[in-house]
Amino acid sequence: MNFNRNKILPAAIALALSHCAFAQHQETELEPVVVTANRVARTADETLTSVTIITRKDIEAQQARSVPELLNGLPGVQISNNGGPGKTSSLYLRGSNNDHTLVLIDGVRVGSATAGGASLQDIPVDMIERIELVRGPRASLYGADAIGGVIQIFTRKGPQKPSFSVGGGSRQTYEGSAAGGFGSANAWLNAGVSAVSTNGINVISGGSQPDPDQDGYQRSSADVRGGGHIGESFSYDAQAMFTEGHTEFDSGNSPYTDIRQDLYAGNLRYVASEQLSTSLKVSESTDASSSFSKSTTSGTDQLSSRFDTRRTGVSWQNDLTLAKGHQLVGGLDYQYDEVMTSSLYARNKRTNRAVFGQYLADIGAADLQLAGRHDDNEQFGHHNTGSVATGYSFSPALRLRASYGTAFKAPTFNQLYYPLSYGYKGNPELKPEESRTGEIGASGKAGDFTWQTSLFKSHIDNLIDWAKIENTAITQASNVSQAKISGLELQAAQNFGNTKIAANATFLNAKDRSGGANDGNHLGRRARQSGKISADHDFGKWRLGSTLNGVGKRFDTTANTTKLGGYATIDLRAEYAVATEWRIQTRIENALDKRYETASTYNQPGFGAFVTVRYQPK
Repeated sequence: MNFNRNKILPAAIALALSHCAFAQHQETELEPVVVTANRVARTADETLTSVTIITRKDIEAQQARSVPELLNGLPGVQISNNGGPGKTSSLYLRGSNNDHTLVLIDGVRVGSATAGGASLQDIPVDMIERIELVRGPRASLYGADAIGGVIQIFTRKGPQKPSFSVGGGSRQTYEGSAAGGFGSANAWLNAGVSAVSTNGINVISGGSQPDPDQDGYQRSSADVRGGGHIGESFSYDAQAMFTEGHTEFDSGNSPYTDIRQDLYAGNLRYVASEQLSTSLKVSESTDASSSFSKSTTSGTDQLSSRFDTRRTGVSWQNDLTLAKGHQLVGGLDYQYDEVMTSSLYARNKRTNRAVFGQYLADIGAADLQLAGRHDDNEQFGHHNTGSVATGYSFSPALRLRASYGTAFKAPTFNQLYYPLSYGYKGNPELKPEESRTGEIGASGKAGDFTWQTSLFKSHIDNLIDWAKIENTAITQASNVSQAKISGLELQAAQNFGNTKIAANATFLNAKDRSGGANDGNHLGRRARQSGKISADHDFGKWRLGSTLNGVGKRFDTTANTTKLGGYATIDLRAEYAVATEWRIQTRIENALDKRYETASTYNQPGFGAFVTVRYQPK
């Protein structure tokens, strides 16, 4: 499918409302309910933290084609990408590292125990019902990894009518999805499939490129979920998700990586009374990747490396209402990690057991939260984390809050046991990273106008970095760094009839404070300023919108030797309702064909145009 940029761009700009973005019109919704922040349902105000909610309606309106696209430009979020669709994407939440953000899918911890982070680029958008992004430490409820915050992705649940979408566009991109189900609240089953294929772009730029061709990406996914009720007190559900992908990259000899992500989970919930409920979740997730390259002698594909992670989890949670406005939440968590690789690791499995508790109080205009957790890690022993938060509503137009929390991050298997290869090696003597974070915030609503601001400061000790061993050519993981991060987040949204406008800005100061050669330097790939503006307008059967996303200059690494220039991109979109159940959507990304990098030498997609047809019964 080919598109003529010179013809489409002027027309699209004429239709666009302004150089604006969609990011968060959901912020204008009254009292959205959040589960992730406290492990129980609370309104966004009651969570006493900064939260962004992305609904299914938002996803379809934005026409995003990946999870990194959905998250990019939200308050406190910066993303780097290694060369376009399906390539490795790293998320830096409030200046913390990529593996400092915990990622959950329906309450199941996902990600790689070797690399540390979750492969957000491979999670199919078509299966998502809702995303909750919680900023700030949540280790007192979830344990390791939640230094910067938590991202929870909720998939579709309950009986749903058949729906499908098909689309395509620039760079020979083709996408399709279908979903459906049947049943009632007492017993239901649904299933969905999706697939994407694109020729992609040339990943590496400049004279360093060893393979100057397009590097494609293909992914197919399927999910099945069912559940129901037995009587009024007992409910259950189970799910299975499967994703397979293939992505090409530049490293000589036509290399590529095959990926697989699987998830299995079962949930039981018993409501004993209005005051007491208990739930049990059993899960297993797999993150697997195998890299290949073509032999220079035989011309056949040969395995270069394999990194497979399997995580098994069990969680038992109890919710007790003591009196009106007073609630206790507590339970036990168990996690077992196992790694299968093509390399020999000194250890390839570990367990973590934990007990957690939380007290939530709603006392008139004031709210109070106390939480604590004790983790017993097979490798690192005992670890305690805690948090306290309070808030006070003076009126709907002004609410103040303050919080303090500690968190930690256990070293990954790569950081601990990676065998000496290509000049890198792990360090089994590593200590867990630890953090302390304080935050104050304010928010308010006045008619169709909402606003929120957050000021935070974090101190991370034992920050793990890869550094040269003195007098050698070997780079080893070490607890060589400390980091101090402070920031200010500003958000505002306003409805003008059928026009919705939202804006946010983040000002970040993330610096190395190790006392070594990089002391005082800015942490790599974190811009001091970033922001997003949005506008969408409905009139009749039409919906028009545009996105302006801006990121300031950064350094590629903490050594601060390679600069990455600041940039701004504009995306445009339009939607036409052909009938009640049929819609045609068009999207233009990077409308001005801006050339920029989020990681040194890695290209980003230029101008692209895409069309999607959706069938979605009401």
